[in-house]
Amino acid sequence: MVVGLGTGSTVFYTLKKIGELGLDIIGIPTSVDTERKCTEFGIRTGTINDYDPELAIDGADEVNPNKQLIKGGGGALTREKIIDYRAKRFIVVVGENKLVSHLGQRFYLPVEVVKFAWKRTQRELKGRFGFEKVVRRDFITDNGNYILDCYGKVESPAEWEMEINSVPGVVENGLFTRDVYRVVVGSERGVREI
Repeated sequence: MVVGLGTGSTVFYTLKKIGELGLDIIGIPTSVDTERKCTEFGIRTGTINDYDPELAIDGADEVNPNKQLIKGGGGALTREKIIDYRAKRFIVVVGENKLVSHLGQRFYLPVEVVKFAWKRTQRELKGRFGFEKVVRRDFITDNGNYILDCYGKVESPAEWEMEINSVPGVVENGLFTRDVYRVVVGSERGVREI
């Protein structure tokens, strides 16, 4: 089986378990960090150029009642979206604290931008979408770009996902609004699905 493997603390335990069980999979890592962990846990890897994932497993920073997500707090949002959107099934694993009534409620929206015009892109994101503030440029993605963190309520997630990407200088944004097969929610009371 070919499995897209996300980035972050939640996925760490998935990778560890896959390694412990010795599952025969080909993992498609969404970041350099995940690729290193795959090597550490003995998981074979491939690339999205060579394989179509049957399944992708990843975490999220926020999940609304429509199973729309904000992802990318760790800065891997572009590669995550490429892999997660190409998977036949996309499963999200989160803690109960990640459930929100609307996106942007507790977490910022990460947007990957090219360094060349990051200041102009920052101003346009703030003015056009009404974000309260837009910060974080000292982080470099695996793709060599900056991340801007946009604070404020996301009014129309599916529309904004497309509109933000139309701003010159934006590479990708952390809104994931389609094709979530299942959200698995963990809490002190156990595990449930939405």
